[in-house]
Amino acid sequence: MSTQTQSIVSALDAVQPDLFGGNEVERLQVRAAARRLLARVETPYERAWGFCFEHPVVFSALQTCIDVGLWKAWTSAEGGEKTLDELVSFTKPVVETNLLRRLFRLLAAFNVVEETGQEKFKPTPFSLAIGEPSTKVAASLEAATHQYIRSAHNLPSFLAKNFYKEPVDANANNYSDSDPDGLNFFGRLQKSPECLEAFTGHMEAWTMWKTPWVNVYDTNKLLDGADLSDGSPFVVDLGGNTGIDISHVLKKHPDLPAGSLVLQDLPEVIARANVDEKITAMVHDFFLPQPVKGGRAYFLHAVLHDWPYDKSKQLLENTRDAMKKGYSKLFIYDIVLPPTGASISQTTMDVNMMQLLSAAERTQAEWEKLLNDSGFEILGFWPDPQQYEMVIEAQIREEKNGDAVTNDPAHTNGHTKGH
Repeated sequence: MSTQTQSIVSALDAVQPDLFGGNEVERLQVRAAARRLLARVETPYERAWGFCFEHPVVFSALQTCIDVGLWKAWTSAEGGEKTLDELVSFTKPVVETNLLRRLFRLLAAFNVVEETGQEKFKPTPFSLAIGEPSTKVAASLEAATHQYIRSAHNLPSFLAKNFYKEPVDANANNYSDSDPDGLNFFGRLQKSPECLEAFTGHMEAWTMWKTPWVNVYDTNKLLDGADLSDGSPFVVDLGGNTGIDISHVLKKHPDLPAGSLVLQDLPEVIARANVDEKITAMVHDFFLPQPVKGGRAYFLHAVLHDWPYDKSKQLLENTRDAMKKGYSKLFIYDIVLPPTGASISQTTMDVNMMQLLSAAERTQAEWEKLLNDSGFEILGFWPDPQQYEMVIEAQIREEKNGDAVTNDPAHTNGHTKGH
């Protein structure tokens, strides 16, 4: 190895997470640079080999070790270096020694575990996280096993059958084409408890990874002028899963009166919610009229990207009809695709929304059209520091002689171009 190559390798090996001092923006910038580096140094065939031959089998090894309880048992034993025989003892049903040896050689090569000697292994932060239920990492992997991978594998043939037109049907789509019973994505969740559990866990993990919306938009501004004296709600979280986002509001504003925060989702999701007693957990289908009227804020986090235009418009109109003009605000926390340079996370989510739901991530212009067509005017775009999503602030559009008149000529509070 040349001196120059040794220097490069040493510099790369010296990069550790603690170098960023908890600064997520800088960590993500280095992560993106590392991905670009790999794309440059790999040959075209090496890249093809990774997509077609490496990723599928590594995933299979990860899932197999989930199925036999190895990750959970290893984490519960507080990690530490283990021999292959000790790892075999963690498995139920017991995995044959040579089978686990072959799987762990692969996982060590991909830095999922660390090989410390002959048939000796240490866990990594990643493998420990798989075994810790609170991280929901295992749930995310299982969601891929149950739904994402099969649907993605079906996409090329579905697009061919669809004459390469963009999918827009929420029911008869690529996912239903791949489902054994012809169910759409949410239909499968309702029918299969194991799919629902994995998907719910994945959504919790994804939400925990992101910047809390109350750290992106100053919700103190909402409290100014909010009238909660008669029990009116402060924030209604539509499709809020098990309550992470609405809990962020309570954590920031612990003195809010009981009942002023409302969490809404379908019955099978609300049954899993474990929120503070101050938060009202309510069963609601957002394609039906909104029962909570006159709230200060109605909040949608990564909801509208699940639905094509027509369904999104219906949802927004139901919400608008419950809002009080001049008082209620709409907040959408979702991806706003930039004109150029969309990230891996943003583009991956966009195509996944297409292949799973016939839905899409939206550009600023597409958000403006959807909200305007649904009777709203946008007041501002507030980018999160990770540059992944934005909080979109909107209100019921003022009408004058049938024409839209905005209250804010600047329209964006100076944040539109902050992405």
